[in-house]
Amino acid sequence: MNLYNRIAITIVRIVASSFLLVGFMNLGLYWFKSRHEHIDMNIWRCLYLSIPVAIGVAILIKSSALARWVDEYLDE
Repeated sequence: MNLYNRIAITIVRIVASSFLLVGFMNLGLYWFKSRHEHIDMNIWRCLYLSIPVAIGVAILIKSSALARWVDEYLDE
């Protein structure tokens, strides 16, 4: 594994981690707000707010393929 491939996989994992962080923060803040205001949580709103989590998991699953693509893009 060369240096550029390691850099590429690190970038891909940082982006995936950012998506996961934003998604979990969205869900956590929605949960906190619903508990603070004593309202029920809506399942559709939770699914909507968890879209970044799904994207982050998909990026982590495909991280090696995405890293190869980024590495080829950086080589050009």
